[in-house]
Amino acid sequence: MSLNIFAAISEDAVFLQATKPLFIPVFLVFYFIKNKIINLLFVLFLVSSFVGDAAFVFVSSYTVEKSSNLMYFMSYICLIGIIVSKFNLVKIDKVVGIYLVFMFLINAYFLYLLYKILKIMIADNAEVLIFGLKSASLIILLLVSFGAYLAKDSALSILFLMLGLCFFFSDILNYITSYYLYDWRFVMIDRLLHATGLFFLFNYIAEANKIVKEPAVNEGRVPSENLLA
Repeated sequence: MSLNIFAAISEDAVFLQATKPLFIPVFLVFYFIKNKIINLLFVLFLVSSFVGDAAFVFVSSYTVEKSSNLMYFMSYICLIGIIVSKFNLVKIDKVVGIYLVFMFLINAYFLYLLYKILKIMIADNAEVLIFGLKSASLIILLLVSFGAYLAKDSALSILFLMLGLCFFFSDILNYITSYYLYDWRFVMIDRLLHATGLFFLFNYIAEANKIVKEPAVNEGRVPSENLLA
């Protein structure tokens, strides 16, 4: 965290690009100190997110930026898969469901307006499309995590809602610094939010594994299928 703050203040491009990929390996080391079970979707998220973070370390080009955004899009899809597999969103109250659909339509409309603006600013249609997909997946992630929180007000649902908010606002700041106004303070807050989102995610996975293991411990065994639960 300190390295990323210092990199943002220094505004050194190489140093800034080299520090962000450190988050996932460091968090992973601390996670494995106390936890041995790891979620398959969680592994896919870590791999895709790490590749997205590390893409600019070796090469800096528009092609790499598109690839990085595509990997982030895949990582957000993995997060959506994690939250959907843990909470029964079908049991959400009808009023809450209508509210979530209404909020999704509003966000989708604003995303469409933003997409039209970016098509004017950016000549590469593929880059604009990938940005739109990544943003849409973030909106869905946020709404699904909020729906899970409303359906089941638990510590796990709160953790997931918090990580969804962190990734959402981190991506907004990244968008601002990439396409509108570069400011080292925005970059620093972006990194802090990204790290905080990862912190909540690792805690969420650890707590979810505890809940899975408790019934098995009471029975005197841990079923092997929990490794991919």
